[in-house]
Amino acid sequence: MSTHSTKAQRPASRSSIRKAERMRLGRGEIVSMVVLAVLVIVVSFPVVYALLNSFRNYAEITRDPMGLPTSFGFDNYVRLFQDTQYGEALWNTLVITVGTIVLLIALVPMAAYGIERIGGRASRFIYILFIAGLMIPFQVRMIPLVSAMDDVGLYSTLASVILVHLGGAASFGVLLYCSFIKGVPTEVEEAAHMDGAGRFRTFWSIVFPMLMPVTSAFIIIQALGLWNDFFIPLVFLDSSSAGTINVALSRMMGLLTSQWELIYTGAILAIIPSVIIFAAFQRYFIKGMSIGAVKG
Repeated sequence: MSTHSTKAQRPASRSSIRKAERMRLGRGEIVSMVVLAVLVIVVSFPVVYALLNSFRNYAEITRDPMGLPTSFGFDNYVRLFQDTQYGEALWNTLVITVGTIVLLIALVPMAAYGIERIGGRASRFIYILFIAGLMIPFQVRMIPLVSAMDDVGLYSTLASVILVHLGGAASFGVLLYCSFIKGVPTEVEEAAHMDGAGRFRTFWSIVFPMLMPVTSAFIIIQALGLWNDFFIPLVFLDSSSAGTINVALSRMMGLLTSQWELIYTGAILAIIPSVIIFAAFQRYFIKGMSIGAVKG
């Protein structure tokens, strides 16, 4: 009898264990969902708050900052472009972002390719110089750069901002591309050389297409940083220029009064391109970062 009772108890104990495991898994999922929901609320609250206030006027915002809009008109969006320099600032931001990205993609991958494939002490020394650029804070270089741009007549021009961004991002780009180029097999390049292709053609026709994952990640990182940058345009573009979108928004804030309804409207418009860029290239970004993690 004792043997039969023991055998009868075993299935019951196994089923209870499985049930307990399901209960633990269910609690874990609930906790994860609660944590994710809290994080979503915390992250999205400033955006939702700015979006709602972009449909309210100045009196409503100052009287009840946490209130809801009484109507959903687009008067603030029209006023933003009519009464301020936001349109010009938006164009300046677009020119700076696109111009810097084009120069980075045209120069940085080739520089990294030359460092890795040519080799030697000279290449190692150049690589160290690029890495040293990551260690020097921008605040240390700021005054010499402003003086140099003023001496050559580029101060308060979009070209000065593009060149400063180019110099700052090139160090990170060389570091990133060098680690990827190490994993590119040299056999494909040797085959291209045997077919009569030079180094320049070999790079752009053979090597560069193999670097598309890291290129996509690099473009997204730099584009988001350039679009949202505030400090460099503020330093290198004086008050005679409309500046970039973040500089234009900061100028709407005064000591005594601020155009809050236009500031919130401009902030929402500034967010939209960043969201579109990341949503469109998210899978390329994740793929590039994951490949970088494996290679590292």
